[in-house]
Amino acid sequence: MPDKILGLDIGYSSIKAVQVKGGLRGYQVTACASVEISEDDGIEEGLNALLETIPFDGGGCVASFPGEHVSFRNLSMPFKDKKKIAQTIGYELEPMLPFSVEAMTTDYVVAEHADQTRVLSASVRQEALEQYLASLAARNIDPEVVEISGVPTAFQHAKQDHEPPDALFLDIGSAVTSAVLFVKGAVVLVRSFHFGGHSITEAIAKSKKISNQEAEKLKCGTDKDVFDEVVRPPVQSFCREIQNTLHAFRCEIMEEAHPEKIFLTGGGALYPGMAAMLHDFLQLPVELIDLAAKTGLEMEGAASENWNPLLMNGALALALRDTRGKDGFNFRVGEFRKKKRYDQFRSEIKRIAVYAAIILLALGGEIFADYYIVQKRHSHLQEEIASIFKNTFPDVKRIVDPVHQMKVKIREAKESMLLPAESLVQRAVVDLLRDIVLRIPKTAEVDVSSLVIDEERIRLKGHTDTFNTVDEVKNGLQESDYFTDVAIGSAQLDRSGNRVRFELVMGQK
Repeated sequence: MPDKILGLDIGYSSIKAVQVKGGLRGYQVTACASVEISEDDGIEEGLNALLETIPFDGGGCVASFPGEHVSFRNLSMPFKDKKKIAQTIGYELEPMLPFSVEAMTTDYVVAEHADQTRVLSASVRQEALEQYLASLAARNIDPEVVEISGVPTAFQHAKQDHEPPDALFLDIGSAVTSAVLFVKGAVVLVRSFHFGGHSITEAIAKSKKISNQEAEKLKCGTDKDVFDEVVRPPVQSFCREIQNTLHAFRCEIMEEAHPEKIFLTGGGALYPGMAAMLHDFLQLPVELIDLAAKTGLEMEGAASENWNPLLMNGALALALRDTRGKDGFNFRVGEFRKKKRYDQFRSEIKRIAVYAAIILLALGGEIFADYYIVQKRHSHLQEEIASIFKNTFPDVKRIVDPVHQMKVKIREAKESMLLPAESLVQRAVVDLLRDIVLRIPKTAEVDVSSLVIDEERIRLKGHTDTFNTVDEVKNGLQESDYFTDVAIGSAQLDRSGNRVRFELVMGQK
């Protein structure tokens, strides 16, 4: 994840931006800004002005897409597997969308897992999304995520509570209000309403018979009771639309969708008395959102001076969004998926891969040639060994492994070396003594007092320091090719009590 993330909340008449940086103690807000945009200039001029205030050096970015251009649908799927949902959601949406599925880009969130998986899909025309991304790319902005206005604020706010209440989040912009309904900790409904700060401005301008510019100045500097009678009708009409939408949603989709609370944000929420009017008309408690305070973020000096929670909540939520998680929607899917950094060097990588393949082929040829030479040399040596074996042991007619067979013949020759004629021991004395010495651990303090070799057995007597040493000597001799059935004949302390007197009895193989 980049060190710095820029959240771009692109609205109808303004662009809000918040930049955060990650650290050991979490995120910190380093900069924020808000610039006005006009319908004629579009977002391009607004982005130019914004980037003069907040330098953007190509770090991470999460941007919002206007919700009024998005088509939302609630679906029920018979399975829970995300891959299956992604593969079949297009077929489910085909008869529901105003355009063909091929002309739309779709993402979804899972609203509920039950017998039927409830899915909320969001679809946008590819042409509109392409123009939107082109406007950002012209300013060297290539966002990791393209979200939907209003949704990230609801997600981030709900994440801060262990058990978030069923609530309706309202982000009142200048011309459009985004409504996000959370039920059981999941987004189940997203709608856009043509109501905002401009609706209040127009109501004041109409009642006073003045221009919208003059009405805007009056609206921003007034007390909540001055234009109460003028403002209440459009607010009431807006609330009636919300009630109708929720009622239809309960009847058609989710019967239990009853919000317990309203969370309010956006520039339109700055109007004095807006929260009180929403409470009166919707009969629900209303709380203003302050996402920075709820998340406990630190702010640098300049950012804290320009901070207004209701204006900046949306951009802050975008900056805090996990770019790899599924906390919301992301239209950067399919052909609009952000290219990884290595994709930019794909042609160079292919060219390097060709050169590497040539080098590997050359090395492979050299290795094969070396292997062929070694194999040929090995075959020649095998033939020489077989020839030497035949000359040395002409009586052997069947040669399978000349090296092994030669070792066997040498061992048989050694075994033919007998002790003095009177002895029946089938080993050379020197070999027996050498093997005994090698089998006694070097660290053991052993004094051999006698070694008796008869026709069947060998008896070894001596002194050592402990009984454990006697066991070590016994175990060492058991591994010999010369002896079998090594046993401790006796082991006891001598008269001094400091040494152990022992006798080992061994059979000859």
